[in-house]
Amino acid sequence: MSDGRSIEIERAPVSAGLADELAVFWEETFGTSFDETREVLGNGLEVGRNRDIVWFVRRNPSEDVAETCGLGATCQLTISIDQPELGGLGGVATAEDCRRQGLAERLCREARDLFREAGGEAVFLGTINPAAARVYNRLGWRRLAGSTVYANITGDQSPEEFLVDWFRGATGPVTVVPGTAHARIPMIPLLLTPHSEQVLDANVDLLSVRYARQNSCMGLYPRYAELASAGGAWFGGWSENGRLVGLSSVRPLPVADGEPGWTAQLDGCVHRVARAAWRDLIDAALDWAREAGAGEALVVTSVEDESKRIQFEANGFVPDGAGDEIDIDGRRVGTARLKRQL
Repeated sequence: MSDGRSIEIERAPVSAGLADELAVFWEETFGTSFDETREVLGNGLEVGRNRDIVWFVRRNPSEDVAETCGLGATCQLTISIDQPELGGLGGVATAEDCRRQGLAERLCREARDLFREAGGEAVFLGTINPAAARVYNRLGWRRLAGSTVYANITGDQSPEEFLVDWFRGATGPVTVVPGTAHARIPMIPLLLTPHSEQVLDANVDLLSVRYARQNSCMGLYPRYAELASAGGAWFGGWSENGRLVGLSSVRPLPVADGEPGWTAQLDGCVHRVARAAWRDLIDAALDWAREAGAGEALVVTSVEDESKRIQFEANGFVPDGAGDEIDIDGRRVGTARLKRQL
């Protein structure tokens, strides 16, 4: 149902005023910082890597005493430039006094349709809101097993079938490069695919959806971006035809007073179609730590991830005792530590 209010659409970079208005609106709605949004939308930092498009409607003039009517509802679509088959939807929000008017559904439908018209095959979003989930279901989104992430598949496939086919197409040698915003959307299929390992990356608190529910979608990339901004680094492994098939990360651990040198914590994951790339991803993290002056490298993984432990031991790591327990979907699981000198 429409009340006649027009839908506005903007592509990044948007004006600084609108970027700030959107960020404030989303911060008030979701209760978390959207500083990155100010940079991405306002400064166009990811132009050439991702296309960012924002839809919004404003409150009716009679409902807002301000000269410029405030935001009533919004959504943001991000499409990978290198892989326009993939997209992510976020920023779906409605002002409290504008709810139950069908505004969010109108915006999400427009975003879905534009994505499909441009050749998109799978657009992802995350929600823990049952009311929002019902709206998304009406528009064709379906929940991925083991998560609160939903995928809208253009073809006649389930989200799980799409993921299998997506990585079946991963061909040729894998190239490992430093992580960039090119991976913002392509990392979603990789991290929402069930992996055999319980702990995918302890540095960014990622667990396999085979064992624990994943509640993040568009919030996955910011974890790696924050790690890098805090002094760490991360790397992506890309197949010859552009599939992101693996990730690795490294972060410096705090140094106690009087302790010489510093320790770099490493971790990573790889899709089973590209197991041979595991060593290259970990070596990239090790090389970064060595060049940055770390004296030793540390790995913390689940005691049940025996195959992952064996892989690290084959790369020169040795057991270093037990670590703290972690929670895997309500079950306490022990961790093992491994170290090697650099």
